[in-house]
Amino acid sequence: MITYVTWSIPKYGWLLAFVLAIALLAMFAGGKPVLAKGPAAPASCMGQEAAAISPPGSSDEVPRGMPEFMQFVRGLPGSPGSSISFIAGLHAGSHDACDAAIGG
Repeated sequence: MITYVTWSIPKYGWLLAFVLAIALLAMFAGGKPVLAKGPAAPASCMGQEAAAISPPGSSDEVPRGMPEFMQFVRGLPGSPGSSISFIAGLHAGSHDACDAAIGG
């Protein structure tokens, strides 16, 4: 005789909700301390700059955030695409070192 195990949603729904709540808590609570530190040193200078000035209003250096930074990039000599490629290719290790490398 074959016996089938059936799961009852009302009976085991609390277990699914508990596991889901723990998973969500681990995903969001575990990531905040890492995000608060900013990007890792190997990040490109584009990543370093974006992290340092985002969200808008959080930086005295570039108060309007990425839109203002992109306006600066468009003002650099050459095409904006080549400027962005140059900045993204730099890996200076920190926001200050990236500023020095870019000349900003």
